[in-house]
Amino acid sequence: MALNLNKAKIGRKILLIAVACGVLGALGLFLPLSLALTVLQSKIAVKPVSGDIVVVGIDSPSISEVGRWPWPRDKQAELIRKIDAYDPASIYVDIIYQGATSPAADKAFYNALNQANAPTHVIASADKDDAGRVNSIFSKRSVVGPVDTITAYIPSVFGFVWEIPTSIESERGRLRSVSARIADLKEEKPSTFSVNYTLDPNSIPNVAAKDILSQTINADQIKGKTVIIGVTDVSQNDVHYMPGWGVRAGVYFHVLGAETIKNGLPANWGWLGFFVAALLLCSLQLSREGLKYSILICWPGAAIILGSSTWLTTLHIINDPIPALALIASVGIFVARQKAALIRSQRNAETGYFNMTGYLVEEVVSNAVFIAANVTRAETRLGYVRQEDKISIMKEVGHRLSTVIDEQQLTHNDDQQFFWEMPSIPTQKLADHLEGMRQLFSEPLIIDGRKIDIDIHFGVDRNVNNNIKIRLMSALDASVEASRSQSTFKIATTMQFDALLRSQFSSEFETAMNNGDIELLLEAQKNLTNNAVESAAASLRWTHPAYGQIDTAKLFATARDTGNLKRVSNYLCEQAIKAAGRLAEQRPDFTVSVKVSTDIILNPEFGEAMLQCALNAQCPPANVTFEVLEIHDHKFNEQARSALYELQQVGFNIGIGNFGLTDADIDLIEKFQPDEIVLAKSFSAELLGSTSNEIFAVGALRIASASHALTTADGIDDRDVLAALRRHGCARGRGKIISIPINLNNFSKTYLEISDKKFG
Repeated sequence: MALNLNKAKIGRKILLIAVACGVLGALGLFLPLSLALTVLQSKIAVKPVSGDIVVVGIDSPSISEVGRWPWPRDKQAELIRKIDAYDPASIYVDIIYQGATSPAADKAFYNALNQANAPTHVIASADKDDAGRVNSIFSKRSVVGPVDTITAYIPSVFGFVWEIPTSIESERGRLRSVSARIADLKEEKPSTFSVNYTLDPNSIPNVAAKDILSQTINADQIKGKTVIIGVTDVSQNDVHYMPGWGVRAGVYFHVLGAETIKNGLPANWGWLGFFVAALLLCSLQLSREGLKYSILICWPGAAIILGSSTWLTTLHIINDPIPALALIASVGIFVARQKAALIRSQRNAETGYFNMTGYLVEEVVSNAVFIAANVTRAETRLGYVRQEDKISIMKEVGHRLSTVIDEQQLTHNDDQQFFWEMPSIPTQKLADHLEGMRQLFSEPLIIDGRKIDIDIHFGVDRNVNNNIKIRLMSALDASVEASRSQSTFKIATTMQFDALLRSQFSSEFETAMNNGDIELLLEAQKNLTNNAVESAAASLRWTHPAYGQIDTAKLFATARDTGNLKRVSNYLCEQAIKAAGRLAEQRPDFTVSVKVSTDIILNPEFGEAMLQCALNAQCPPANVTFEVLEIHDHKFNEQARSALYELQQVGFNIGIGNFGLTDADIDLIEKFQPDEIVLAKSFSAELLGSTSNEIFAVGALRIASASHALTTADGIDDRDVLAALRRHGCARGRGKIISIPINLNNFSKTYLEISDKKFG
């Protein structure tokens, strides 16, 4: 490919892009992306901790057995004495003790701390004020005595803990952090270090406080180990966000910090090394051969940098490849645009090309009109074009287009889209071209003796300059006017597509079910206490040959409009039950919930059909929850109550969907005892609303808890809402920040097989 390149101009632009990316990197403006990438990289080579540090947790079972936290100090003294009796290497107490309680309890606690055989330490909490100063909160000397004081200060960035200090300066002098003290780190001045999140926090040894108090543990679990005592019940709010691992109690951060130091403090390579390498790669494109093979420079170069960065991260060497990757991407796009412009201006037998998929995206459509040829209807028994016919169709479409457009100006991708690199032509001539293309498809294609109707759509890439967009829109309008008088062919609008789908819905849905084009998706639901995935919500996705992906909302809306709601609902329920049966083979207590309209539930045949489906799928009914919607439209009469009760009697769970949208919801659960209450997204947001709204929401949650109904929050896409739900005892949640819907096989691999490897 012989292309004449202005190297001076390209070189100046590459240098300008490099300066811009370098400044952004130096200012740390890529930091959110860099941290997110580090989380992904750290999961490549996860490894267990040493096991030398044991957490004695004040967990939920211990609080249930011993009593409300904080426990009396004589009970805590008993806990420390019994830990000391197991002969640990040292004891760290991650709890603050302010003020006095009963003299006897305080004295017992004082003696337990100061008379322990193992070296014992008590933390000092710390936080930053508005001026950025670190303020410490110490336990009272009269309570804890002269035991060593260390700091439990854990700073966060973007809500997550990335680094831990080695020590801080306080009014009592320099305090070493818990992590540094456990690892016996000697340092000359306060600093911070990055936590090694390739270490698996789930591998940290845990012992429940109640088991220590009852002395039912194996002595080897404690003997010779470092013990850190702390609250691990997340409802007590001593929690932070651990990148890539979710919400964890504070003690686990101290353990990971100490394990990080023991493994060797990380080196920090920063971003400059990768950036220089990227700049050298970009400069290679200034030669004629470099321009020719620019794509072989950009993509492999970016892959090598990303791979090297990931390898360094697994070795716990801190690095930041994002400025380098941003430089390669920006220069690659710029050079691609220059190549596209050169190709357009220097097109000949050598440089003309028919398949542009090998170029960067910008090279393909920088100034192109795209023509999407979508198969909308086939006159066959099934109503669909066979997969093997697609190549034949695209060849015929391309042949017809080439009778109007110069073949050297055409290319296509695998999504039934043709690209026309439009030459500089007058608007009226462009309109004639568009009208000519319409006329080409006024007659159907004949493929293997069958008639295939084609709809043609015209558009422009978003990067095309505004002039071209305006000219194309004007030409399109002129062409539409011409087609009304001269041709029966019309460009279908989105509204017309929906109307066409509605008219064909019944037959096409039947065909789609037979062909496997309607896929069941599962959205993970997490236990908000321990972050475990114990259930999932089912939905459908229809891959339509003409309209692409049709999601559940549109699918059910169309089904309702066309009188097919029962058919679609039954199909969804049957698929959900089959999925629940398969998942139950891996996790016997795993449940799948499925949304069902009250109209469907009231059908007397529904319960019998679902029970038969469960028997066929060998799925225990208890593993399926029917999430009932629109129940208030029926004013919850006796018929509705009876239908739900009958489903419960045969073993299915009943959930009330969209709970909290009306005041009548609380009255409803007094008339009927559901197994689950699914909180509407707007209801959950009330927990952060005005005082009156919050009081109502909290009250409703307590009523639900008192009625022993499981509470599940829907549509969680805000971390503050998630924290509020945890704080007020909501059991489960689902939404964007928890998971995205995926098919059954991927769901099983992601949430069940991986969990079994971690915990089983």
